[in-house]
Amino acid sequence: SVIPLASGKYPSTLLLHKGARRMDEMRNVERLTPSTKVRFKCIGCAECCRHVKETVPVDIQDVFRITKHLRDHGADIFCTDQFLERFAEPALIDECGYFVYFLKSVGDDDACIFLRNNLCSIHSAKPRACRLYPFLVDPDESGNHRYLFTKERVHHFRGPTVETRAWMKKYFPKEDRAFMQADYAEVRTIAKLLKEIPDARKTEALLHFHRLQYSEYDLDKPFLEQFLRNQEKLIAILTRLAEENK
Repeated sequence: SVIPLASGKYPSTLLLHKGARRMDEMRNVERLTPSTKVRFKCIGCAECCRHVKETVPVDIQDVFRITKHLRDHGADIFCTDQFLERFAEPALIDECGYFVYFLKSVGDDDACIFLRNNLCSIHSAKPRACRLYPFLVDPDESGNHRYLFTKERVHHFRGPTVETRAWMKKYFPKEDRAFMQADYAEVRTIAKLLKEIPDARKTEALLHFHRLQYSEYDLDKPFLEQFLRNQEKLIAILTRLAEENK
């Protein structure tokens, strides 16, 4: 899925927070103000963890956190590449080669790979899409965030009142906001450069894309500064490859 612009199409990271559909095309989605209050209560039914094939995105911040969580809790996993190989699958979202990852699903009901006995086995490190549910975040180019509310599981929307602002304060911390805004800000630049790179060099470009977007991270160092450094490196490499074609 892509968002059309006057200058062409580009993959949008904002789509990754609830699957690869445009938010304005999702059914039962409402825009909210920070002060909006809605009724919601998790009843532990795990319905939002089933029938989720290619709908639970994991960006690199999610991947970093989950990989570190698994490692620190005794799993035989030590880097983000191992996590992606075992628990995620790539999805191409634009013809330029831009790809993202979604959690794998298993079983006849396409349940999340981390669902165990009706409970999330990585609850304290679960992806942002899961932590924010039933809310979604839509970053814009001004540096702000718009909030949305999805009613895909109607039986959840009973019980106590939840304020959007309070929910976001609890589940969408400052580092997440900073990461999302930085990620979103460079999506069009990266996609544009990938489009300009000739097919003969595209494999090389995508290897750099994967390495710097998802792979080259030290789990024992702060995430955000590594991400920003990798974004800068990636854009420099893609710029060089694109300029060689001119």
